[in-house]
Amino acid sequence: MKLRTKASLFLGLIFLIFLTGIIFYVQITESILKTQTLNNFYVIIKQTKETMNAFWGKTGTRALDWTSDMNLQNIVKAILTAKEGTPERAELAKAFTAYVNENKMIYDQTIMLTEILDRSGRVIASTRPERIGTDELKEEIELGVHYFSKTIDSNFGDVFMKGIFFEEDETPEPMVHATVRFFIPRKEGKHEPLDAVLFVHFLSSNEISNALNSDVLNKEQHFWYGETEQGKSLGYKTTEAYAVNRDRIMVTPSRYVKDLKLKQKIDTLPVKECLDNGKEMRGEYDDYRGIRVFGVSSCDKEQGLVLIIEVDKEEIFAPLVAFTKKVLIIGITLLVMIISIVWLFVRRSTARIDEIISVFERVTKDDLQVQAQVHTKDEMGYLAGMLNKMINTIRGNQESLQASKRELEEKEIVLKKDIEEHEKQEKFIAQTERATRNLLEDAWHTKEKFEVEKNRLQTIISSIGDGLIIIDGDYNTMLVNPKAAELLQIPSLGDLLGKDLRTMMKLWKKRKEELLPGTWPTDEMFLTKKTVVADLEDELFLTTSMRTEPLPIVLSAASLGGGERGDVGAVILIRDATEDRELDEAKSGFISVASHQLRTPLTTIRWYSEMLLSGDAGDVSDSQRDFLNEIHGGVERLYQTVDLLLGISRIENGKLKTDKKPIDLGVFTADITKELAPQVDVKKLALTVIPPEQGPVIVSLDALTLRQVVLNIISNAIRYTKEKDTIEIKWNVSEDGKEVVYLVRDNGIGIPEDQRPRIFSKFFRAENARSWAPDGSGLGLSLVKDLIESWSGKVWFESSEGKGTTFFFTIPL
Repeated sequence: MKLRTKASLFLGLIFLIFLTGIIFYVQITESILKTQTLNNFYVIIKQTKETMNAFWGKTGTRALDWTSDMNLQNIVKAILTAKEGTPERAELAKAFTAYVNENKMIYDQTIMLTEILDRSGRVIASTRPERIGTDELKEEIELGVHYFSKTIDSNFGDVFMKGIFFEEDETPEPMVHATVRFFIPRKEGKHEPLDAVLFVHFLSSNEISNALNSDVLNKEQHFWYGETEQGKSLGYKTTEAYAVNRDRIMVTPSRYVKDLKLKQKIDTLPVKECLDNGKEMRGEYDDYRGIRVFGVSSCDKEQGLVLIIEVDKEEIFAPLVAFTKKVLIIGITLLVMIISIVWLFVRRSTARIDEIISVFERVTKDDLQVQAQVHTKDEMGYLAGMLNKMINTIRGNQESLQASKRELEEKEIVLKKDIEEHEKQEKFIAQTERATRNLLEDAWHTKEKFEVEKNRLQTIISSIGDGLIIIDGDYNTMLVNPKAAELLQIPSLGDLLGKDLRTMMKLWKKRKEELLPGTWPTDEMFLTKKTVVADLEDELFLTTSMRTEPLPIVLSAASLGGGERGDVGAVILIRDATEDRELDEAKSGFISVASHQLRTPLTTIRWYSEMLLSGDAGDVSDSQRDFLNEIHGGVERLYQTVDLLLGISRIENGKLKTDKKPIDLGVFTADITKELAPQVDVKKLALTVIPPEQGPVIVSLDALTLRQVVLNIISNAIRYTKEKDTIEIKWNVSEDGKEVVYLVRDNGIGIPEDQRPRIFSKFFRAENARSWAPDGSGLGLSLVKDLIESWSGKVWFESSEGKGTTFFFTIPL
């Protein structure tokens, strides 16, 4: 590469570095400007949010003050006392309208409408009489514009605010709703609640604008922040601030939208983050005009309100763009001047370089008498002098080469001797090869011994009475004994080897429910690296292409060790459980018959013991009463056990009768807890019911079946929880909306870890449960599991011994 080219590249590199520096500076400055603007907006919006919270508190206090008006309390109490549809109630409603218009609303121009709602949510008095009879509870459920359902059961002093939204049937302006329950003061500072709610409609646009200072934020002069960084940020011409409600509609005027009646739709990133995810944000995004802006949002999830301050990105970076243009113009001008100067200097140097190159070309043609004629005192002169010295050195080296040639001929003789030595080494290698062949023969004899041992092991495997299958990590069969082939009804063992076991057989749960690949017990074994056993209670069945009738089996699987997947395979044992299944069915039949036979005499003993205890057959002494109480208690426990056995028997025999009807889980749970209230009170427990936030959940199910499940689980929680502890009941719709998850949590004795796999087995009770309450039967949870699975639900639990247990079950929607 010529010197001129290098000089050009060097100057280009300098220009590139200069340009890179400008770009880096612009990026850093842009980041600083963006961060500073967003930080300033963040301070402003936090102050604005505090002002907004004060607005909510002030508005709620105004509504609360009205309920303390004695005259208004008397009118409301009289309306509740008067019968619906009577002239008396109509006159009282008119008295309410007149009193509120003359003594309340005349002093507060922001109140558009005031109403009284009864416990059912219907309007029984209103400043607009035509609204009497309106079902506000229905509007709450359909539109979510107020909190009547919370207010009607609230405590003294509670105020519920809901806003900001539009109701076109009432006014085109945005509104805020406040609901407060009426309380009548009594002695000792107590208050008696009334089944009536004050419902106040506030016209909120002006007050909200004042609370947000939006009329100030959307002007170009921001004197209220002075010369602070925040004031400078708000001084931009495109800065605007506004609020958006849960319907994604602007509810306060902004710089570009003055008329709220237009209902400007806002569906920008800050609104989505707040209303969909409950998150606040600050950053860069497209605003409702489609323009790129920097903005900060504040999210009020409870009220469904988003506060936003934003400014156009183009205005923020305008000074930086102008500065960058000036720097580029100056830089390019200086670069052109430098290139011109350097080019003139390079031309003089290249002439001397050409002279030196000419000398090099003559040297390559064996002309060693030539000399470079450059005598300057710079680097070029030094280079020419060194070249002349090099030519003289080459001339001397040619003479040395001749001497070296003679020296090489002497070394050739030495090399021949080395070759003879190499031939001797080859003979040694041949001898070593013969020795290696002898070792291989010994290894062959050892292999024959291994074959004998292998055949012996194969004989042992073939004689095993259970089916044995060995698979690798991909379910390919590596070994199968004859019993396994017999169970699978495969004619030849060769038909199984090397094939995916999942394609050769199918596993079924309860004959009808196929276990798909990924849900086999062996998949659990591969995951946990623990031996997995599926016994009779798991009700596993096997089919193949040759065996179409499901075969009941008992299965166990154990891992063979580590590999890339955490295993190199597994050993699977399969046993025909036909006789065991028949014996289990016979046992179930016996239990069913025995339970039916026991029920009649138990009922007779129960009735007679109750009659004797009640004195219907004459007086009994105290000692006799004690004996009768023992008899009656024992009969009751035995009667309950028989009922549980009959329930389990019906489910196992497929004779469980159900009558599906719509059930409100909130009302249903309240009935159950009311029934169990005496047991809760005896142990002084705190029983908490937490309904879902989205409102009532309705399921279609047999009420008696669901009652047995819930009653059993809550009763167990009460029984195994210490006095003065807590029990929690919750239910929620799953994220996919396909089922309801119902849970009962206690902080009782818990379940030992080694006994958890058997907790749903019939007649099984954990050791700590038997010590805590000896009189249990061990049938309750078994019945619960069968009942839940009868409606295609799932049941499971989480427990920590000594700390409590949480039972979960699902109800399909």
